[in-house]
Amino acid sequence: MDVWATAKINLFLKVLDRRPDGYHNIETVYQSVGLADRLRFEVTEKGVASICCSRDVPTGKENLVVGAVEMMQQAFPGRIRGLRITLEKQIPVGGGLGGGSADAAATLRACNEIFDLGLGFDQLCDLGSQIGMDVPFLIRGGRAIGRDRGDRLEPLAMRHVVWAVIAVPPVAISTRRAYEELDRQGPSDLPAVEGFAERLASRTLNDWAPACANDFERVVFLAYPEVRQLKDRLLQAGCAGAFLSGSGAAVVGLTDDPERAAWVAQETGRLGRRAKAVPFLTAARCAEENLDGIHNLGRWCSNGGTGDH
Repeated sequence: MDVWATAKINLFLKVLDRRPDGYHNIETVYQSVGLADRLRFEVTEKGVASICCSRDVPTGKENLVVGAVEMMQQAFPGRIRGLRITLEKQIPVGGGLGGGSADAAATLRACNEIFDLGLGFDQLCDLGSQIGMDVPFLIRGGRAIGRDRGDRLEPLAMRHVVWAVIAVPPVAISTRRAYEELDRQGPSDLPAVEGFAERLASRTLNDWAPACANDFERVVFLAYPEVRQLKDRLLQAGCAGAFLSGSGAAVVGLTDDPERAAWVAQETGRLGRRAKAVPFLTAARCAEENLDGIHNLGRWCSNGGTGDH
């Protein structure tokens, strides 16, 4: 059985107070995009074997895919048999695009179907929240406001066709350290998420894209000027808005013109930054069994050429 794990971007991300459990409350607007890993599941007698085509991804217990299977085995003893899982990565590791969480979400969905558990979305999301704050959204996909740890969701409608140019600089950002630095800087000055969501619902891309914002830019841009420069380049290339996704390091530019999106990705690649143009996805599109048409819309552009990875 093959399952797609679609990436997310954060159109808006406001970091609030630290919670008693050590996490932070946030307000965010998640958006699924046409960038996906593919997982192949084969039932075995026992155990969990994970094979990944990327050297950046661990294959042992620290892998969220393996953790998701083991959690399901504990939650449903005797019903989850062994699995051999092959993971083909397209979502960059550590880019703020939810790659590991997306793979875990896909694994929960696959276990539910393969072993006929009969779980609904809400039950899967409850399980997913034990793995990571982005997992419940990535189980559903589409567009949604995320509150609390990001796992209390309010789906939002999509009315416009939008393309995202995802650009990844060669830097590694520690999410934990980024949160710690935000705590030192003090409260966010971003508006409440409701205002952004209203603007998103009622206006054209050129009206709402400049309002996309991310609290992590306050700390990431200071520590990594090249990330800020990448955002500036996307805006100079004609994107209606550009912003950091998650805690970074991926930067996203938005346009409603697929040809411009492809051109911006190619030009960004010539600067030595991996870049790819992908469309926004609805929840229904994320749920489709075959995303080959989306997955192959564009290769990662880098160093003046194109390549798979």
